[in-house]
Amino acid sequence: MQRVNGKVVIVTGGASGIGEADVRLLAEQGARVILADVEEEKGRAVAQRTGNAEFVRHDVSSEADWEDLIARVVARYGRLDGLVNNAGIIRVGDPCTITLDALRAMMTVNLEGTVLGCKHAIPAMIDSGGGSIVNIASIGAVSGLYFYGGYCASKGAVASYTRSVAAYCAVNKLGIRCNTVLPGGVDTPLVSGLEAEMAAQMPGMRIPPSAPVQPDAPQMRSAVPEDIANAVVYLISDESSFMSGGEIRIDNCASIIAAVVE
Repeated sequence: MQRVNGKVVIVTGGASGIGEADVRLLAEQGARVILADVEEEKGRAVAQRTGNAEFVRHDVSSEADWEDLIARVVARYGRLDGLVNNAGIIRVGDPCTITLDALRAMMTVNLEGTVLGCKHAIPAMIDSGGGSIVNIASIGAVSGLYFYGGYCASKGAVASYTRSVAAYCAVNKLGIRCNTVLPGGVDTPLVSGLEAEMAAQMPGMRIPPSAPVQPDAPQMRSAVPEDIANAVVYLISDESSFMSGGEIRIDNCASIIAAVVE
């Protein structure tokens, strides 16, 4: 059974990590996937390996890029059924060490990219008879990861904005759903690349000896990208037709109890 057969779906940040898994699983389940990313070489390679997917170079912070992408997809396929706002960046910094440049960068990509995606996808989905938008946030949206303070702020805004979009679509009877996925720690290149930055920033941050971010602390069990992609497929599919404005936490209880370690 192909759960999203025939649907046309855009995935931003699809060249690696969670986005790559989204692209692969959606394509396997019958969707025609447009992989949008600034990483051209990686994106083209993923699309080529996947099949039933095409790569488009796309900067989520550019409104012109969004206009061009949506127009291109509609011109080629005649419709848009799904959008996964997955592209995101993360910078280390607690409330006393965060820099304005880092905060603005995360807000630009994480929040503005999501806002622009929704803005330009909704009219195309209206013309298509409805659709589903999935915004990738983080458990940082609902828990106090103070050493990623600005990142939590950006992802909290994404979760809140998702509810606004869902309400707008519902009260206007647009047939468009919008939901949020909140992953915990996921084994991706984005996360693994933070180790050096965290080590460099630690001396300037107020981190108690018992904090779970010390270099010698037990490693928290991580999800794999497919754990998140499975939820994305569900939300894009008609199986979730009565779900809008909701949040799915995928964090192995990390946001409600002490972290589960290996």
